[in-house]
Amino acid sequence: MAERQTINKNKSSCPVQIMTNTIQKKFKVSSTQLLYQSCPYQAGTLLISGPFLDELLTDQNVFAFKYTSQVLAFIILSRLIFVSVNFSTFLVIGKTSPVTYQVLGHLKTCLVLAFGYVLLHDQFNWRNILGILIALIGMVLYSYFCTREGQQKANETAAQPFQVVEGESEPLLNAEKGKGELTDVVVPKAPVWNSNKDLHA
Repeated sequence: MAERQTINKNKSSCPVQIMTNTIQKKFKVSSTQLLYQSCPYQAGTLLISGPFLDELLTDQNVFAFKYTSQVLAFIILSRLIFVSVNFSTFLVIGKTSPVTYQVLGHLKTCLVLAFGYVLLHDQFNWRNILGILIALIGMVLYSYFCTREGQQKANETAAQPFQVVEGESEPLLNAEKGKGELTDVVVPKAPVWNSNKDLHA
């Protein structure tokens, strides 16, 4: 059940991540600026639709719940964590790409499973182990190809200043070989002093 929820979450979040990356690059805004502009709309949408959806799914009214100080403290803490997650999401997607964010998400899932096994002694089956191995192999391959692509771009950028544009050196070579034609250079004449003109003036 948890695996299906994770798959459905990834399917629904991928378009949002791609759109986030596109907006940041198109309008050249930072993650903080995008988060600042989108948070009011997200809060308004949840404020309007949240209570109705919660009552539809749980058959309980949000406003009928008795809110204690401890409950309010946990609500505020969860909201702060939510803002931090949103900020880190926009930051990672803006600096890298949605694919990198997905790779980090799978790494987080692997770490959660590993810590659950070590600290909480959760049971592991062959599907968990196989999934973690496949995810780790994918992350290693992705890191390798990203590093290789970055090195190639760096080498191309470093080699660009030393490249001679085709056609720029041809006039000099042709002039040395006698093939080029020298054009007449017009030299402006210096003004000549006319003594008679000055005397008449």
